[in-house]
Amino acid sequence: MSFAKVSVLKLSMPSLAWKIVQTILWLIGVIIVSLLLFKPDLGILLFWNLLIPIAPAIVVIIPGVWRNICPMSSSALLLTKLGLSQQKKISIHNTGKLFSAGVVALILIVPLRHLLLNTSGPSTAVMLLIATAIAIVMGYKYQWRSGWCASLCPIHSVERLYGSTPAFTTDNAHCTTCEKCTSICPDSTRQMSAAITRNVSMEKLSGLVMTGGFVGYIWGWYHVPDYVEVGFWQVVTAYALPLGAGLISLAIYLLLRKLLAPAAIRDVNKVFATSAVICYYWYRLPSLVGMGLYPDDGVLINLSDTLPGWFPIVLKLASALFFVWFMLFRNLNRQKRSWSTRPEYAIKVSNI
Repeated sequence: MSFAKVSVLKLSMPSLAWKIVQTILWLIGVIIVSLLLFKPDLGILLFWNLLIPIAPAIVVIIPGVWRNICPMSSSALLLTKLGLSQQKKISIHNTGKLFSAGVVALILIVPLRHLLLNTSGPSTAVMLLIATAIAIVMGYKYQWRSGWCASLCPIHSVERLYGSTPAFTTDNAHCTTCEKCTSICPDSTRQMSAAITRNVSMEKLSGLVMTGGFVGYIWGWYHVPDYVEVGFWQVVTAYALPLGAGLISLAIYLLLRKLLAPAAIRDVNKVFATSAVICYYWYRLPSLVGMGLYPDDGVLINLSDTLPGWFPIVLKLASALFFVWFMLFRNLNRQKRSWSTRPEYAIKVSNI
């Protein structure tokens, strides 16, 4: 492993090293799905209560690294790298529609955790397998990362929201040359955010929803327990609380956009993105040790009988202060960074 000068804050690794890490992460994904199917309690513990809680912090701090090693991304690009993809060019309009579909999928899937996924390993495994199949199909049909990683993936909208202030820029481990597969490449656009969208009405709306509404959505989601028995009212509650709170925070965001000068909107976007991350860990960290709103939900290791009663608030404040510093103040006087470097543009050779 070799590192560029610290002053430019760029991480570089040999191509083989990236491939090894990608393979390891992909195999871990296979193991997790297998455990969800055949050892569901352990699979749920490792996936929902260990890997997923780490993911938002990774996306905030090192989004480029995550994009390089994401197992779903490796699956989506498998046929492309084997030379079996149709490599169709996707239009700007369709890219915007796919991004919006990813946002809708995210909003609809997350409440299912309380209704089914958090307590059913096989259901979680099926969800992951369906998502992987869709990613592979999109990779087969469209150029490079345009069909899944830069558009339809439900997590991509969260990457955009959280990843505007990466700790450093890294290599692009998937693209050796830039094929211009998508406009506004999220991997090479400086200070990428959910608010940066193409001129497509559906995508613009989705960007507003993610930027302004996600913090309320997270708050509402954490005020719903995991249901053992699911009926009509449980379904209503699981969706009504996050959607209702999300609409309230979105209304506040839109009001601020209307009242404030255009130059201040970027700062408002950062504040709402930071608030969403803080809200996530404000509730998630205590629940990992059995001291959350619903002590039996989302527990990694129950330390409620060991830790002092004041521990959760210290944990909450520490995480909040870290993300305020990292996302709002650390980068004030620094150059805007992209998640990864853009490789050299591919040379198109025409047949004459």
